[in-house]
Amino acid sequence: MEGNCSDPGPEYSMQPLPTVLMSARAWRETPGSGRESLSLQLSMEPDMVGDFRLSVRRGEAAAGPGNTVVAVYKLSDVSYEQRSPRCHELSCGRDDVSSMCFYFEDEREAQRWWTVVSSSLREAKKVLQVQENKKPKPPVREKPAAARMMSAATKPATLDAETPTSKETSSKEELALRLSRSIEGGDERVATQCAVLLTRQRIPLQIQLKPSCFPKNRIHMKICVEDASGSVNISTFVQAHTTIATLKQQIFQEFSFHPNIQRWIIGQCLCADERSVSSYGIKQDGDTAFLYLISAKQGKLNPQDRYQRSLQPAPCLAALTREEKQKYQTLPNRTAASSGSNPWRAPNEKSSTANVSKNLLFDISSLNLKSQPPRPTLPPPAPPVKMDGWACSVCTYINKPTRPGCEMCSTDRPADYIVPEQYRPDENERRRLQQESDSLQQYKQALEDERQQNFMHLLQLDNEVLIPNQEAIECRICFTDAAAGAGILLRECLHSFCRDCLRQVVNCCEEPEVSCPFRDDIYACSSKLQQREIRALVSKEEYSRFLERGLVVAESRSKNSYHCKSVDCKGWCIYEDAVNVFVCPICYAENCLTCKAIHNGMNCREYQDDLRIRALNDVAARQTNDMLKTLLQTGEAMHCPVCEIVVQKKDGCDWIRCTMCQTEICWVTKGPRWGPKGPGDTSGGCQCNFNGKRCDPKCQNCH
Repeated sequence: MEGNCSDPGPEYSMQPLPTVLMSARAWRETPGSGRESLSLQLSMEPDMVGDFRLSVRRGEAAAGPGNTVVAVYKLSDVSYEQRSPRCHELSCGRDDVSSMCFYFEDEREAQRWWTVVSSSLREAKKVLQVQENKKPKPPVREKPAAARMMSAATKPATLDAETPTSKETSSKEELALRLSRSIEGGDERVATQCAVLLTRQRIPLQIQLKPSCFPKNRIHMKICVEDASGSVNISTFVQAHTTIATLKQQIFQEFSFHPNIQRWIIGQCLCADERSVSSYGIKQDGDTAFLYLISAKQGKLNPQDRYQRSLQPAPCLAALTREEKQKYQTLPNRTAASSGSNPWRAPNEKSSTANVSKNLLFDISSLNLKSQPPRPTLPPPAPPVKMDGWACSVCTYINKPTRPGCEMCSTDRPADYIVPEQYRPDENERRRLQQESDSLQQYKQALEDERQQNFMHLLQLDNEVLIPNQEAIECRICFTDAAAGAGILLRECLHSFCRDCLRQVVNCCEEPEVSCPFRDDIYACSSKLQQREIRALVSKEEYSRFLERGLVVAESRSKNSYHCKSVDCKGWCIYEDAVNVFVCPICYAENCLTCKAIHNGMNCREYQDDLRIRALNDVAARQTNDMLKTLLQTGEAMHCPVCEIVVQKKDGCDWIRCTMCQTEICWVTKGPRWGPKGPGDTSGGCQCNFNGKRCDPKCQNCH
């Protein structure tokens, strides 16, 4: 539809430019191109009060040269209705041919445009009504002042009700009420007719069940409130017919959470505002709902919105009882006008609508103040009732005295709180205490059964020589995967390795005790393998050699040990000072402990003299003795701190091991590397790297 509902004429272009009140972007459906972008503009003539013009222009993309303006309407001659939040309809008459539907992309922009256009349309109607009232009318009898006041107060509403738009709205409301009554009464025929008529007019409806369809009892609903920083549990009372929108307002009034930032989730569903809580499963006490709070920026919340939301609308007087109406009554009963009262202005006086409204409000206020009865004196407030229980420090919920934790947020009861002696729990609390006692007994019994089961399992494992691994592992020595049961779990440290690797560790160990081979960048296990584990890992011959190596180390580390001087004899002993002769139990040779030799047929004096004579005549022995003394004096050799033999370092680090007694020696300090307890004992030795310090500045890694 392109054209003007009222042609402004050629003089319109010669007038001053109009004042633009608001512009909006919309689109309409056209038979040819489908969708056409439009630009709506509401303007007002500067010299004519109440003369509003609504111009419809094509968008920039669809506008051609000289083809921008679609139509210009005089607002007082058209009817503008809001069919939906994003659809508005403009019509010039009763027929549908001259109507035009505008569709908006942004709902907020559509709401702002509707607010400005509807208010301008009402102003234009009022100006038109004032102009009609200025026409000469037949004289009427003058009414009393009070009657004129009530007539003036009700006159604008009567005029508005006679407009075509108000009559159409009344018929639509009556049709909707008939549909509601017919559905409630079970009249299918009338309900079908009303539904068809409403469908043809494309009237937007909001259909909800009445509160009488829901249960009457209140529901104590638990609410878990969460945001980006934390969570807390609260509770409130709701009705089954309470909608999500009403619930948002209730939470806003009770806890100051703005409705725009509330997102409700009940039964794993994101709740819609128009649905009731019972439709999401809230039907009995204790049902839980989840409230997630978004930020004010995400909710597009500003201080003005918060203030407007905090202002509660006045209750509808039509829905209140007689006693409730008296609480909101502000006007006195109608009385006859007194002779001294100030009469209202005559209708023919020049007065604007704003002045009439101000005078009406002033007179009503004066009448209200004169007729207001004196306020009765209120009784003093009753003292607060002291409730038994303890208050939660987090959510301030008052819990019962015997409850160990908060019922809402599970916070522990204060440690200094004592249950009053005169307190007597009710039936529900006694049942809860009994259940807690039974649960505690069941927990203790289950714990004891688990302990007995673990003890029997440990006894069973202790009877086994080798414990197989319970799950698949990767051996830290050969880096191969071992299935469950194919590896060995060490008793002391619970480290697991494959069987072949542990067997090689035992065969290569030179110590009488085999250490756990577990090593990484920050930790080295110091646990030892048990003898029964070693015996089960290797064969009998390998285990015998392991025991022999242990005997050799034990002999070398004993100060009073003596080895038989027979060739290839393995016999040795530990002697005391009072013993001078050792008979070897293997070769049966008689060893002199004083001379540390076997000298059959000679006494000790004769043997010592014979050695001295041979040493003087033996050039090789004398040269060897001189060379050893030179090495000791120059520091190229040293005596073992345990067995006193001469040891020498050829190359490498400063850690050496005595070939006789297997003692670890620090070459720089010329002493033992560890303390008397062996490797790892820092109570003695050189204490290198103890507390991060080296044993000597010249140390070259004796550790």
